[in-house]
Amino acid sequence: MEALSPFGGTIDRAVAIGLVVVMGYTIIELLVLQFWIRKLDLRVVRMTLLGFLGSGLLSPALTWLVGPLSVGIAALVGAKLSLFQAGMHWVDLIYSLVVYEFFYWLQHWLGHKIRLIWCIHSPHHAPAGIHMAIGTNHHFLEGLVYFPLFLGFLPALLGVDPVIVVALNILDTVWGSYLHLSSEILREGRYGWLGRFMQTPAHHRVHHAKNPRYVDRNYNSITLLWDWLLGTLERLRDDEPVEYGITRAVDDGSYWDVHFGEFVTLYRDLRSAEHASDFFGHLFRPPGWHPGDASQTAEAIRAELLALERD
Repeated sequence: MEALSPFGGTIDRAVAIGLVVVMGYTIIELLVLQFWIRKLDLRVVRMTLLGFLGSGLLSPALTWLVGPLSVGIAALVGAKLSLFQAGMHWVDLIYSLVVYEFFYWLQHWLGHKIRLIWCIHSPHHAPAGIHMAIGTNHHFLEGLVYFPLFLGFLPALLGVDPVIVVALNILDTVWGSYLHLSSEILREGRYGWLGRFMQTPAHHRVHHAKNPRYVDRNYNSITLLWDWLLGTLERLRDDEPVEYGITRAVDDGSYWDVHFGEFVTLYRDLRSAEHASDFFGHLFRPPGWHPGDASQTAEAIRAELLALERD
């Protein structure tokens, strides 16, 4: 266990406190939605609980079995290979946040644009609603396959202190969890002036939408910086309510359909591939792509909507 927790008791306590705060509010929100507002799908809650247990228990177990793949240890490896290391001065901390946010944006963008990674990320988007419990629903492979690379190793390789890397992961987890506040409880979710430069529940509701205008927008979870710089920022419009979920018909109360349904459809497409280019296209091109036809990808559907609005 020591090898999986190389930063000592302070970081461990911060992680524990962050988890308690998030889970405490999640339980309160679920109780309010169930007994006061009476708008809670208990099948979805059961599915998210299984998803939380899977990512919270199975991923660490696999990490222990296959080697040092945790974010913290990946950061230590990256720091050893780095040509320089930023300090703790406020300028260094700003640099560290900007670097971390870029790699968060990148891994999240790849999770929507590469179908194989989308199969891992899609369970978080499958439910046709949003609340804090849905925010805990992740595929167990996310924390094993690419989080350590993008949220640990690469920021440290570019000089971010491993302690800051872990601290930013904690901040990201806590702030990002509260982006999933239910619109039944926090209707606007814009956080006033903070929404000018920070991700808010309103921004993240856009990210969870399947509306052509909103799909594949707002990838960061702390600030708006890289979404603004890279052209993926989209604000929630009062005249266009969010339609939650993914484009595939999914039983969002079924753990197996939510967490493995995309893998099943991918397997079917791979079996039907007639050429090697089609096979690898299904794996690495965006969801919705088919040989000779990219019209059902999110980018194409959004472009068609914007073109119609310009005409």
